Amino acid sequence: MFVSEGQNVELDQDLAVIYSKQREALLEMSNARLKEAQANLDLASVKFERYERLFKANAIAKMEYDNIENKYIRAAEDLVAAGKESENRKADLEDTLIVAPITGTVVTKIVRKGEVIGVGTPLATLIDMDDLYLKVFLTTDFAGKVNLNDEAKIYPDAFPKEAFDAFVDKIGEKAEFTPKNVETKSQRAKLVFEIKLKIKDNSSRKLKPGMPCEAVIKIGKNARWSSFKR
Repeated sequence: MFVSEGQNVELDQDLAVIYSKQREALLEMSNARLKEAQANLDLASVKFERYERLFKANAIAKMEYDNIENKYIRAAEDLVAAGKESENRKADLEDTLIVAPITGTVVTKIVRKGEVIGVGTPLATLIDMDDLYLKVFLTTDFAGKVNLNDEAKIYPDAFPKEAFDAFVDKIGEKAEFTPKNVETKSQRAKLVFEIKLKIKDNSSRKLKPGMPCEAVIKIGKNARWSSFKR
């Protein structure tokens, strides 16, 4: 593992490498075959050039020349095949290198160095801190009044006196039962709609994943934030 929790990473930055002794051994073998094929071609090329001069000077028979030429052609074909095999082995080994799929922050390292993992096992959790949203739930009588792109303000519990601008990015297509981890000041409603509020600006990095927050959505076109009192 090349990263630690809390570290910022760039797109395609190396995160970890999966050790594969078998793939490294296969790459070494294919590289050895490639060197051998190159040496054989070099030798065959020198011999072919010499025999070609002799044939043009009528110093050898055509059958003897054809035999050397065929060996030269086979040596060239062997080098191409060995080169393709080496490239394929390199590609296989590159698959063991895990890179960041996004520019973001490592929030969790799920595995540690030396652990044996299975196919599809997550290695780390990355989050784009500039692409955060707050998930809220509204009862059916209020959710119907909300539209996409409606303005909103978010008030984190950690910064009760600060408001962060947001907008309605998604509205649930159907009602669902209120999730158990959602707390409301009023009596819990049985059926609610999920609303996602996209944060406009988190360049200060004050907002972090998992922060409990409250939100206010402006549903009136003529309403002014200056008239809102929390």
